[in-house]
Amino acid sequence: MNLSLEQYFEQSVSLPEQNKGTFTKAEQAFLERYMGTDFQAALAREGLTRPAVVESVTGPLSPEPAASPAQAAGPAQAEEFEGAAFEAALREARELKLVGFRVAGQELSVPIAQVQEVIRAMPVTRLPAAPPHLLGILNLRGRVVPMVDLGEIMYFSGARGKHRFIIICRCRGMLLGLMVESIAAMHQAMAQDVEWAVEARVGESSDLISGLLKVGDSLVKILSVDSLFQKVLKI
Repeated sequence: MNLSLEQYFEQSVSLPEQNKGTFTKAEQAFLERYMGTDFQAALAREGLTRPAVVESVTGPLSPEPAASPAQAAGPAQAEEFEGAAFEAALREARELKLVGFRVAGQELSVPIAQVQEVIRAMPVTRLPAAPPHLLGILNLRGRVVPMVDLGEIMYFSGARGKHRFIIICRCRGMLLGLMVESIAAMHQAMAQDVEWAVEARVGESSDLISGLLKVGDSLVKILSVDSLFQKVLKI
């Protein structure tokens, strides 16, 4: 069964608490890399100490979710899903829930357990000397979020459309924004519909793809958010 975006988030996801002015180790490492050790002053100069006004496409979110996002991928709690441990749990899960989206004519997906919300695309603050795949940063309710151009970082050769949505993903104490052209279905799949260890089948950017989901006659690539995180931060 494929739920609509609104149905899933209304049932299962709650908004994050606002950041109280502190930074995680991952956030600090990222900001120091691209804004220098005095990144807090740089954030103030760029007006990034104030949260941006964003438009969520997920509708009103329940303050008491019926099921945690972590439960959508397996039995463990969200804090146990970090890095390789999270992806190992995905491989063992009997059922997966994924957000499908399109970039450069390709459909990809990310595990719903790592998706915080989806917002409409908006202007972001550019970073000096950032690579082409890093479009800039956004202050989302007090959290500094890098914005990633998937078409660029994954070397997609197809025609690219306008970025219309941003999928906000959680990983290793940080948020990442995936700039995408459209949102596809919310996939709810059984384990037998997913193939893992597909590096030889997906070609370029195989390091960012953890599996393939069979949907009818099509194959939807499952993005490894952890591998993407490491590539963006170069850790």
